[in-house]
Amino acid sequence: MDKTRPIEITEAEYADLNENCGGFCMECREPAYGVEPDARRYRCDSCGAFAVFGAEELLIRGLIEFSCESPR
Repeated sequence: MDKTRPIEITEAEYADLNENCGGFCMECREPAYGVEPDARRYRCDSCGAFAVFGAEELLIRGLIEFSCESPR
C-alpha cells in the first residue's frame, strides 16, 4: 500500500476527527479514535500496524486532502 497517498476527506469529517481525537492508520487507511492530534505511529486496532497518526499530524505532513464529497 502506498503510505504517502493522501487520505481524502471533507472538511466536516476533518472537524469531526479533531473534536473526537481521531486520525487514520496509514497502513490500512481505517479511521482511528482516541489518539492525540499529534499522534505518530500508534498501534492500529484494525490491522495491528504501528501506523496511526493524528488528524493534525496528517494535515501538517500533507497526508490529508480535502474533497467536496466523502469518498467513504
